[in-house]
Parts: sequence; structure tokens; C-alpha cells
Amino acid sequence: MKAKLLVALLCCLSWIGMAQAANRYIADDVHTFLHAGSSNKYRIIGSIKAGEPVTLLDTDARTKYVQIRDADGRVGWVDGNFVQNNESFRSKLPALEAQLAETKQRLNTADERHQQDILDKSARLAQQDQELAELNEQLVDVRQQHAELKQENQRLTSLMDDKEHQMRLDWLLNGGIVAGVGLLVGIFLPMIPLRRKRKNGRWMN
Repeated sequence: MKAKLLVALLCCLSWIGMAQAANRYIADDVHTFLHAGSSNKYRIIGSIKAGEPVTLLDTDARTKYVQIRDADGRVGWVDGNFVQNNESFRSKLPALEAQLAETKQRLNTADERHQQDILDKSARLAQQDQELAELNEQLVDVRQQHAELKQENQRLTSLMDDKEHQMRLDWLLNGGIVAGVGLLVGIFLPMIPLRRKRKNGRWMN
């Protein structure tokens, strides 16, 4: 029975020790010394940089000193006023620098995409300008051809009108000549004496 109680007590003490150990951070604006005991009367065994993450092991309620373990595994005591619960800027700095580098990379990539987009749009605009210039040249050629065809059409129309007018004049002239000849024939034909055939009386007798 006593052995079971001793084991249970040891487990409880181990759990309490683990519960007391917690992550803490040295304040960003201080550079404190690590003491061998729970006050500044104990010898200095090292120093802790501002913002360095530490593990809280124990607390002295009388002196307000706390026992910590730093990243190098050193265990000592520091003034509890120099220890904070919130993550220090020094501890956040690597993550912030990584985020800053990632943001810069994204900005550079976005800037490259933006510049490439501008170049693509400029190239498309230049191509469209060239195509528009070619279409304008073709339009000028088409208009010139249209003007030439219109002029040729007018010339052919004028020639056709002149030809029809000449044909009408020829028809009128020919008709007039035929009518004149017919009139003359009608006038002079009755004036021509007709010879009477001689009767051959001799043979009749």
C-alpha cells in the first residue's frame, strides 16, 4: 500500500513540475543576467538576450524571481519582471523576415507579370495599329478603284448615249432619203409617157 502511495505521489509531483514548465520570453527592451539562485545576491552564471525564448520552471513568490531554462539548456534565475508571456519581437523576427521575403517575392512576381502584361498589350496594340494601317491602305485603293470604275462607267455611258444619238440620226437621215426618193418617184413617175404598142394591122388583114 505504501509503495502504491509513493508511486502516486511521485507521479503527482512529476505532473506538477510539467505543469509549471511553460514557454516564456525575455522582454525585448532588456538584457538580463542569469543568477544561480532566486535573487540578485546569487552569483551570475550568464546573461540572457532580450527577446530570447525561455522555459519557465519555478517561481519564488518572495523575491519575484523565476527559474528558467534557455535555448542552450542553461538553468538559472532571473527577475520575473523581465519575463513576459507574449511572444517577443526577437522571437517573431525570423517568421516576420520570412513573410517579408515571401511578400517581396510575390511583389516581384506580380511586377514581372504586370510588366509582361504591359508588353503583351503593347505588342497587341502595335499589331492592331499595323493591321489598321494596312486596312486604311486597302480602303484607299478600293476607293481609288471605285472612282476609276465610276469614271469609266460614265465614259462608257456617254459613248453609248452618243452612239444611240448617232444611230437615231442615221435612221432619220436614211428614212428621210428613202422618203425623198419615194416622193420624187411619186412625182416624176406619172410624168413619164408610156409608149403604146403598135397594132400589127397588116397581119390582121
